[in-house]
Amino acid sequence: MEELKTVCGYIRVSTHMQEELSPDAQLRLLKEYAANNHMILSRIYQDLGLSGTKAEKRPGFQEMIADCKSKEHPYSAILVWKFSRFARNQEESIVYKSLLKKESVDVVSVSEPLPDGFIGALVERIFEWMDEYYSIRLSGEVKRGMTQKAIKGGYQGRMPLGYDKKHAETPIINRQEACIVKRIFHDYIESNGNPSDIAITLNREGIRGKQGAIFDAKKINYMITNPFYIGKIRWNYWNRTTKRYNGEEDVIVADGKHEPIISTEIWDKAQAIYYNNKQKYKLRGRRRGTAGTKHWLSGTMRCGRCGGPMTYGINTNSKTPLPFFQCSRRSKGRCDTSSYISEKNAVASVTAALKEILEKDNIEYEKSPIEPRDSEAIELLRSEIDKISQQEKRIKEAYINGIDTIDEYRENKKALSDRRKYLEQKLLRESTTDIPKASDYENTIRQSIACLLNLIESDSSDYQEISAALSEHVSRIEYLKEENHMKIYLY
Repeated sequence: MEELKTVCGYIRVSTHMQEELSPDAQLRLLKEYAANNHMILSRIYQDLGLSGTKAEKRPGFQEMIADCKSKEHPYSAILVWKFSRFARNQEESIVYKSLLKKESVDVVSVSEPLPDGFIGALVERIFEWMDEYYSIRLSGEVKRGMTQKAIKGGYQGRMPLGYDKKHAETPIINRQEACIVKRIFHDYIESNGNPSDIAITLNREGIRGKQGAIFDAKKINYMITNPFYIGKIRWNYWNRTTKRYNGEEDVIVADGKHEPIISTEIWDKAQAIYYNNKQKYKLRGRRRGTAGTKHWLSGTMRCGRCGGPMTYGINTNSKTPLPFFQCSRRSKGRCDTSSYISEKNAVASVTAALKEILEKDNIEYEKSPIEPRDSEAIELLRSEIDKISQQEKRIKEAYINGIDTIDEYRENKKALSDRRKYLEQKLLRESTTDIPKASDYENTIRQSIACLLNLIESDSSDYQEISAALSEHVSRIEYLKEENHMKIYLY
């Protein structure tokens, strides 16, 4: 009897979907091949809507390679519909196939069978060369097609602020919104590129964008760099699949037919300021990484104005570094109040507020359900239960593909079911938390706050210990800048 091999499958569909099978069709062919060749197809890796020219940009592919190199060596082969699904870059294809060969993992195309020996290796290289040539040719055709469509007035998607458009018509200027656009560009140049202040000012005045959206620094920067405002169309700027901006080499900009709102002179000034500030921001980011540290108030202290988190930082402009907290939404233009407070004053204010709570006859707190403990043991049990779900899928696939008999399938299913019940009962025991009586709960809060104060006043450098004590009964702390007061919420 021929030995059963455990294999995985890899499915990839490009964004253009030309001359390709759907994911379901590819999966069907991989299953048929595995069933006819004494293979157990135990897992499928996928990259949908991604190009095959760069392996580093395919998360499913990278995960598959990592699993093949793991100590478990779970697969003896990778099944693909065509070699082009594995890679369209011949150099990367050779590198990854050589790497897999060292792990005794073959790459098998179910629709492109290869002869044995030297001839098979030669044919495989020809396939790889043809796939790369096709990718290069297709890329050029797609860019030419997109550019030509833009030149002909191929407007798609929502119109930016300042324009309206009816179906199959050239966008026209919305005069009222155009005034906002001109003001943003003017203020951006006058403020030397301060998008946060621009957003705050617009929001304060009740000015809104499309669909009534408020402004923030990110939206202002997007508008400043959008060539639509000088009469051009930009294509392929954002990748919806990867949720990232494409590189400059993939972005297409062509002249449109719509009327510009911004002159070329103003546009050039704004771009110079934007890219100059962007470079400065990168430099500041490198310096900031060596100075920033965590604090036990991080994640708990909130801005009393907008509810946003207070971010901890260190001011290195002065001779003596000054730790401080500031509303994170302030820098993004989403909060109109500077809730800046030094770390020293924040700690003193929180300490005073905690002592004030202890002096009260009755403590006000929010009654909320106690969450189960989230220990490493619990996480391990949950992981084991998840593995059983995967094993149940595999034995079902083996039965459907005719590898296991019905009796073997029932026996394996019962064994996994018993294992699941055991783990679930153990998880229930580990997750059970004793809930104190209502009459003792207030006393428990007092003891917790007293312990927290002892840790704070001892000048402990162990922020994790203080943070754990703080989160025991403190859900959040609001800093009210105008009143210079800390409001503490207990549960």
